[in-house]
Amino acid sequence: MVYPVLGLLLHLAAQSPTIFAEQNICSPSDDFQKINLPPEHLPYYLHNHQDVARSCRQDQRCPYREYLTQPDSCWGYEKSCRKERRFSYPHCDKVDPGWARNLEGAQEVFWRQADFGYVMERLAEEQVLCHPREQGDSLLACSSHLQHCRATNLYLDLRNTKRSQDRFKEDFIQEGEIGGHCDLDSKLLLSQGDRKSPLQSWFAELQAYSSLRFRPIEDGQCDVIVEKPTYIMKLDAGVNMYHHFCDFVNLYITQHMNNSFSTDVHIVMWDTSFYGYGDLFNETWKAFTDYEVTHLKAYDSKRVCFKDAVFALLPRMRYGLFYNTPLISNCRGTGLFRAFSQHVLFRLNISQETLKEEKIRVTILTRSTEFRKILNLDKVSFSFLFLSSLIICDY
Repeated sequence: MVYPVLGLLLHLAAQSPTIFAEQNICSPSDDFQKINLPPEHLPYYLHNHQDVARSCRQDQRCPYREYLTQPDSCWGYEKSCRKERRFSYPHCDKVDPGWARNLEGAQEVFWRQADFGYVMERLAEEQVLCHPREQGDSLLACSSHLQHCRATNLYLDLRNTKRSQDRFKEDFIQEGEIGGHCDLDSKLLLSQGDRKSPLQSWFAELQAYSSLRFRPIEDGQCDVIVEKPTYIMKLDAGVNMYHHFCDFVNLYITQHMNNSFSTDVHIVMWDTSFYGYGDLFNETWKAFTDYEVTHLKAYDSKRVCFKDAVFALLPRMRYGLFYNTPLISNCRGTGLFRAFSQHVLFRLNISQETLKEEKIRVTILTRSTEFRKILNLDKVSFSFLFLSSLIICDY
């Protein structure tokens, strides 16, 4: 059985007849509870999974029938999505002339920078770099600069790995050690290296991708075959909440790009060092996978093949979210980050109770370094003085 591309992007399938994979869908006999999404997200999920919606209409056991009354609800990145039906739309107080001419233009700029418009633009960039020749062949398709890629029947040879202290060694994979049975556009692949950097692009890892003469799985060239869909990630610092949540946010955005929120997936941490990974927020992974995160070195000395792999968006991409995000001024209200927060809180079963204290204690942490400081800290602290519900702690 050939496993489907993880949440196949429908717009690309329509453009390219060489993509053969089908999207996973539920049947009436499936456990609808496995969808496991916040109630406010269900109309949008059902809009993008019409087969699930049809099954739900036909199955009296479906617990989501009440959400079928909003068939036009859409996140915003879908081609057929009307602006008034989007999950949300930002608010701008005034126009920043460096970015836009009017308030409507400012809202659109912010929506594309930090909302579901960002997903829309990444989807529009995707192009096939290695075309399947026939049913069951490999596929490699990526967004610009190889910031996000998806692959089927991916071959990875780790029999000759040379690990070091470097977590992201750029020559870790050599020619012939990664690839698939497909027709590779090597010129197009090599043209995507202008943002080559450990946490900004997958170019270092995929520049050696080769068109193989053999079919990795069918011809028995794999020591390990990973059957389940797999997200491959390069992680930022796991001991810092800001940096590590860049990983989680980009994984959530990647799920939207692949139209799949299943937790029946593996996550492989791409790390070329011999170190482990210190993770102070390990519990957060339960919002995304039912399994432990696998370190790449678990496959050392083996040829591993992934039937369905996605190279996730990275935590420090140029113009990415949210480490290197240039934002238009005077705008707020990103639905993407609100959806991320709702998704993680719901999946981790974290309840938000009504505040019992009369006053809220606010502690502001600021750097003492020359850069990356809060520039308007004095104004922020001064504004708090007029809020009787706050206690300001100044250490």
